[in-house]
Amino acid sequence: MAKGTLLGNVFEKISNNHIKVGDKLSFIAEKTDLEDFDLNSLENKYKVISTIPSIDTSVCLLQTTQFNKTILEKYPDIQLITISRDLPFALNRACESFLHPQHLLLSDANYRDFGNKTKLYFDFINLLIRTVLVLDRENKVIYLQIVSPVTSEPNYQEVYDFLATIN
Repeated sequence: MAKGTLLGNVFEKISNNHIKVGDKLSFIAEKTDLEDFDLNSLENKYKVISTIPSIDTSVCLLQTTQFNKTILEKYPDIQLITISRDLPFALNRACESFLHPQHLLLSDANYRDFGNKTKLYFDFINLLIRTVLVLDRENKVIYLQIVSPVTSEPNYQEVYDFLATIN
């Protein structure tokens, strides 16, 4: 059994060496159809990456539906990505009733490349923490919100206000 808790200050439970604003990101993951996805295939487009611990929790599903609805409606030129360490099947099952075709659901379960490169995960349980990243057209991090405690929702308005400055 994992030793640790998801409760409390997230910053005390993750590496100080995590990705920061100004860092460039590249990773591979799996799409829900089990095809590989490479972030570099989306260069020349702004991206919002919403990370969640597990789609099977109410807060994670709420975060996913909220961004699916609002970002794609208000900011259609921005690529929305949700990533977790859930299996692709679980992501597809949970989101199939509302998912917009321009919303990429990605699984970090197989490669763990996203988590390993960003260090945005709980090492005692191997789940991603709740974050929102915005990447520029060259995949450089221009916004990072780490949600603490992880049981809380992101500050959506802060994300939308930031997106309004680049859109």
